[in-house]
Amino acid sequence: MNKFYAIFMLIILIALTVEPGHGIKCYNCDSTSNQDCTEITKNSGIVAETCTPSIMASTTGNWLADLTRIEYFGGAEITVPMVCQKIVATNENGDTMTYRGCQLDGGKTDPCQIAFGKAKLQRGVSIEHCSICKDDECNGAFSTIWGSREDREEQLRKQV
Repeated sequence: MNKFYAIFMLIILIALTVEPGHGIKCYNCDSTSNQDCTEITKNSGIVAETCTPSIMASTTGNWLADLTRIEYFGGAEITVPMVCQKIVATNENGDTMTYRGCQLDGGKTDPCQIAFGKAKLQRGVSIEHCSICKDDECNGAFSTIWGSREDREEQLRKQV
């Protein structure tokens, strides 16, 4: 009984000292359903949301959001590091679309490289810009870790 009580108290102590994580806030929109997504301004009415896997999963339904999707374990709410993403791409019909949303933090795996790879498999899809950033609301402007394909290639050359 004494051992059970000690373990129980340890679990309670850990539970009380662990602070809930605060996720990154990103803009989640696409320019096909909201033209203001192309250029976000204070008057656009688009508000950044705290990223969760369920927010990310809810952005399916258009060709660009599906292109950016990285599959993950779709359990209830799991805690995973998230980043913000912005992509500007053109489809086979010549339609240009801006997508801003949450993305899984791939660590050393670059979500933009995955999107570029998927775009190569799609007929007529071309990505003009892809960026990942790690600060709140950073996908609303051109504040990025990775920028255009040329910026990405330059960064990769510097790392080698």
